Amino acid sequence: MSGEATDLSARLWDERALLGDLVTAAQEPDRALALLDRLRVLRLEQDVLVHALAGQWGTAPDTATLRSLERVAPPPWDLLLPDHLAALATLTAELDALVPSGAVRERWDRVRGASR
Repeated sequence: MSGEATDLSARLWDERALLGDLVTAAQEPDRALALLDRLRVLRLEQDVLVHALAGQWGTAPDTATLRSLERVAPPPWDLLLPDHLAALATLTAELDALVPSGAVRERWDRVRGASR
């Protein structure tokens, strides 16, 4: 097992937990904004790991995304990445419906749109 792949999986678990926290905090602007700041940093860490894994797994690092890694992931990551991505998509859709307009929505839209 690759160290970077294990680290990426851990970051994806962290993201799932953060999104779950955001579901409960969507109506609390201060808490939601703090969680979104943590999510932005976490996604930057993920981007570094995605770039490193792309080279190892035979895809272009400069254009790599989680979805592109999913298509070339070796076992057991070929099963784990789709599970993570499906859970993240579900949580993201739930948050899209919950996040109110205003500062939290603006930050959510920026963070959500980044690097998926």
